[in-house]
Amino acid sequence: MSYQIQNLKVVNEAKAGVPIFTGVGYLDHMLDQCNSHAQVGVGLEVLFGDKTDMTDKNRLASSNQVDLCTAVGDELGKKLKEQLSYGKDASRFCCPLDEALVECVISNGDGNLLEYTLPPYGIYPKGKGRSKIGGLETAAIESFWKALARSSNLNIRFHKVRGDNGHHIVESSFKAFSRALRNFLDKPTIWGPGSDNDKASVALQRESKIERSTKETSISVHLLLNGKSDDTQIETGIPALDEFYTILAKEANMTLIVKCKGDLWVDDHHTAEDVSIAIGQCLSQALGTKAGLNRMWVSEAQDETAKVEVTMDLSNRPCLRHNLHDSLGLQEYVDVDAASSSCPLSCEMMEHVLDSLVMNGRMTVHVVEKQPGATLQDTVMCTARAFGKALRVCSMVDQRRAGQTASSKGTLSV
Repeated sequence: MSYQIQNLKVVNEAKAGVPIFTGVGYLDHMLDQCNSHAQVGVGLEVLFGDKTDMTDKNRLASSNQVDLCTAVGDELGKKLKEQLSYGKDASRFCCPLDEALVECVISNGDGNLLEYTLPPYGIYPKGKGRSKIGGLETAAIESFWKALARSSNLNIRFHKVRGDNGHHIVESSFKAFSRALRNFLDKPTIWGPGSDNDKASVALQRESKIERSTKETSISVHLLLNGKSDDTQIETGIPALDEFYTILAKEANMTLIVKCKGDLWVDDHHTAEDVSIAIGQCLSQALGTKAGLNRMWVSEAQDETAKVEVTMDLSNRPCLRHNLHDSLGLQEYVDVDAASSSCPLSCEMMEHVLDSLVMNGRMTVHVVEKQPGATLQDTVMCTARAFGKALRVCSMVDQRRAGQTASSKGTLSV
């Protein structure tokens, strides 16, 4: 007895008009990521023997799932090849979740799954990871991707950069594929300066102002997502912090005006933390509900020898993950010449700056230092550059979404 795939539809930039009923609820949820993140409408129903009750979301969970996933992947891959016109030779995306970061690379080729490093699916049970997530057997997932690669003539790579939670590892992989597929289909200029999406983003005139005063700091922040950074002014009394946010604003193509009078006679802690909190809050306010925005992006920056990649999701589920610990641990201060600085920025506070910005900006951010700089300051400023570049594209309007939220939940507010 074989699996029968019926009502299979794949539609670019439109809804399929057909539900996803694979017979395994968690697999349905993963395939739905194509609808939300690839903007490719997918729908299908799987029939097997007398198990035809579509209201039972896990009616096929007890069947041979390797065969099921192979059948679904094979038919879906054929439909992708038939319906979609690939616009690039290759595309890469990383999807940042709070407990996972998975990289996906797809390219024109001969239909092979060239890399698959997702197992173990989580850290529990220790040394093994999850064997099942919901009704889906994790051992069957690779067979889905092998079949899809083969029938679509795409070469696919999955690399788990980090991940402790099995559910999120798999979800990150499906979202990374969906976003990589969307970029594979899109023209390279879609997110560029002067593009229609860029013009629509600037036209919103999004901005926010915050003033806050405590016994430790007095701060005013004015943030404008206005497509330019010429009027940016950062005055915190901490030169390295000023440079960090000036670079970030330039790469994000936004105007950022920050004035802070803090208790620098104590140390850098209160000023660096409070400024970053206020900037994050301003950013969150300016972005609003995030409906209609691109939401996710991955950007790399290189300064001299430093190379840093930032993957960002305007998720409303704040989380920071990074591998900067080794570089930050080499010295006490970020500044090249801390002794001559009016107020050097301590390495422990640099980590706090990133954390405060991300938490109050309500975003998920993974920072990957790919290559350390000649100096720590080079690495830190390279991080600011990559962060700003990612933020620019995440915060842009995607006109195809027509104001709808890029989420399988339909909202980011809960």
